[in-house]
Amino acid sequence: MKAVFIGHFSPMSRALEQASSAAGNQVQRQIADEIARHCGNARAACFSMTPQPYWPRGPLLSSSETEGSIEFPGYLNLPVLKHFLFSLRLLGHLLATRPQLCLQYNSYLFENLTLLLYRLWRRGTAVAIIIQDIHVEPDAPVLSKPGLLSLSARASLFFSRFFDLIVPISREIVEDFGMDPNKCLVFQGGATEFGTHLMNGPNDGRLVDVGVFAGALEPHNGIDLLIERWEADDIDMVLHVFGRGSLAERVTQAAERCPNIVYHGFQPEHLVLDWQRCARWNFCLRYSVGIDQTYFFPSKLFNIVCAPGVVVVNDFHALPRSIKDHLCVVRDDLLDLAVRLRNSNALSSPARVEIRRQIVRAEHCWSSCVRQILGALQKVANA
Repeated sequence: MKAVFIGHFSPMSRALEQASSAAGNQVQRQIADEIARHCGNARAACFSMTPQPYWPRGPLLSSSETEGSIEFPGYLNLPVLKHFLFSLRLLGHLLATRPQLCLQYNSYLFENLTLLLYRLWRRGTAVAIIIQDIHVEPDAPVLSKPGLLSLSARASLFFSRFFDLIVPISREIVEDFGMDPNKCLVFQGGATEFGTHLMNGPNDGRLVDVGVFAGALEPHNGIDLLIERWEADDIDMVLHVFGRGSLAERVTQAAERCPNIVYHGFQPEHLVLDWQRCARWNFCLRYSVGIDQTYFFPSKLFNIVCAPGVVVVNDFHALPRSIKDHLCVVRDDLLDLAVRLRNSNALSSPARVEIRRQIVRAEHCWSSCVRQILGALQKVANA
């Protein structure tokens, strides 16, 4: 059967825009690769919207591009209109290629409607959706930008109920948005090729006593708390920070004041990989600040868990119990950070690292998840 994956990630030829997520790009490419592996390259395609900040912060016209079996259609980069135009292009692609299995990444109103319309037109088609991120602000005024975005998100989630299979990251999504549990496969996420590269890192004896934070410099990732505590406790190890976001200036100022904080800015993935591969401590924090963490799991966790160093986390929502005992878990306010770091070296022993990696391979594998999705869709399509 022919399959198509609909995503929102960037071509390899372009630098990641502010609207792009490095972790999101990695995950979606991994899913596309797994679909091609399970279906065969000739019977798998991918149709992706290139993330761009709206004009005038981004280009007025996002150009088309093709990368193997992945098509990145061009669109007029204006609010609302870009999603409508992309969905029209998607409908044309579906009508031309006639896939029987359609898998979409995250929930978008026009795309959801397009896939449901296509399924109505072409009998014997099955559609699924992977829901990794939900941006809903319940207290935002209805006519404000956050309020309108929340309304659109809720409408898209309503229509996602009619998909044949829903793959959310948490049970809360199933319960809070009225989805049929019998059509849901809860999957928190999995390691990508980036994680595989981290598994090829040095053993405990070659780690360097530095910390690495890599990700969006936003309050929900806790970077403000981390640099504040690093300064206040005068932690004598060096913290290397990679990324960009609304707190970039705050990180820059902290690096100017504190010699043990180094800000590298936004760097290519291979450079971040080199640092995470040799760092004694890698950080993955998550807070409900600007987001609701019950709907927004840090997918980068599963890659970091593959690194040979200690993985430092706060006890955020849905932290997998299977790997929690093998992580350095700190308080949400990070007041115990300095002590926990000093006493955490055993967590980077080769034996503990291998246990983490085995858990990821067994329970957080995109290959296994995609195989289950395609198997379920084939049953629906053949019914």
